[in-house]
Amino acid sequence: MTRTDIHRPSAPEFNPENYQFVTCFDLQATDDDAKYRRETVNVYIAQGYRFAVAGEGCAHCGKNIRYAALMLHAPTMEMLFIGEQCLTNRFENMTAAQFKSLRESARLNRDRATRKEQFAAFVAAHPEAQMLIAYEREVDAIPVFLSSLLMQLENNACLSDKQLAAIEPAIIRDREQTVRANAREIQAQALRAAGIKAPVGRTIVTGKIVGFKTQESEFYGDTLKMIVESVEGWKVYVTAPAGSFDAQVGDSVTFVATLTPSTDDVLFAFGKRPTKFAKLS
Repeated sequence: MTRTDIHRPSAPEFNPENYQFVTCFDLQATDDDAKYRRETVNVYIAQGYRFAVAGEGCAHCGKNIRYAALMLHAPTMEMLFIGEQCLTNRFENMTAAQFKSLRESARLNRDRATRKEQFAAFVAAHPEAQMLIAYEREVDAIPVFLSSLLMQLENNACLSDKQLAAIEPAIIRDREQTVRANAREIQAQALRAAGIKAPVGRTIVTGKIVGFKTQESEFYGDTLKMIVESVEGWKVYVTAPAGSFDAQVGDSVTFVATLTPSTDDVLFAFGKRPTKFAKLS
């Protein structure tokens, strides 16, 4: 169809000084970018502007374009989409930086879309990945190991066979630990309700070793600590006494130590100067 509008390259009345540059758009953008384009265009439609040429090709040369500058032609109250080449060669507005930004944004969006598709395909093909995602949504916080796997899955859209195989056992362990922790908390609440408290001062401690920990000190070097749960239900954190070198978690023991209750938990105390250590049968 032969064009007769004044915006065509051959129009004798074409005057680039009559055009006002507004901004640049990616005409294939979706979501928020497309919404922003519609809102911008509607602002000028509300002022009485109308598109001079139907479609989203360059309103000057007619070629198909993706990245376009929105131009206003005040004499005719018309809007136009102008491509980069025509804008640079025929109009006075130079917007190379904005067009470069648009192209880079479009590339990133394509990469994101591709990664999203890869992620969805990988998860659909691997029940272990589905299990990991479901568990993360189920609990308040997942263990560091599972969190790192989830991050790798989200970033790389894949996991190794070894990583996939580790997911279910890690979830099972975390569930079991949660059950044990809940049981301990229920037991602790019952003890507190019964008025049980860690004693103060020099005390004979009889109970079971529930853990060891190496404490580092700038002045004293490494010190082996142990946590003992007394037969009454309170716990004490104390330096491993002399004679306890072969003690293990689960051993029933007795010793004497000076106890200072924790300010955070009445069922917990810190011990010092332990003596008379002995393992019980």
